[in-house]
Amino acid sequence: MSRPAKYRKFRSVGSVLPRVLKGLKLDKVLAAQPAVDLWPQIAGPKTAEHTRAVEVDGNTLVVVVDSPAWIAQLRYLKPQLLKKISGRVGKGLIGDVRFVLGNAESKWQGERGNDEVGGANSELRS
Repeated sequence: MSRPAKYRKFRSVGSVLPRVLKGLKLDKVLAAQPAVDLWPQIAGPKTAEHTRAVEVDGNTLVVVVDSPAWIAQLRYLKPQLLKKISGRVGKGLIGDVRFVLGNAESKWQGERGNDEVGGANSELRS
């Protein structure tokens, strides 16, 4: 006795995964994720000393900034930063950058501190 047709053909995870990710709308999120790692190159060394990209939330890159003065400067530079991000990560993957006041010390510079982003009074949206 043979099995029904739907049980006979096995597919590799690699052949099914792209379709599953697209169906869950995770394909663009995963494609945008390198923006977090590329932030120091995108922002430049001086800005990277005061900032740390922590996550991609939808199509928004969330960046922790160590002072309100730097947040003001980065808001002014946001159009240029978005253009650089599009050039490095891909057009349309990151549509906004949200600057959040917090500990911007890089995990490579020592202790990372509190990784929690947001909170009642800690988030400054631009």
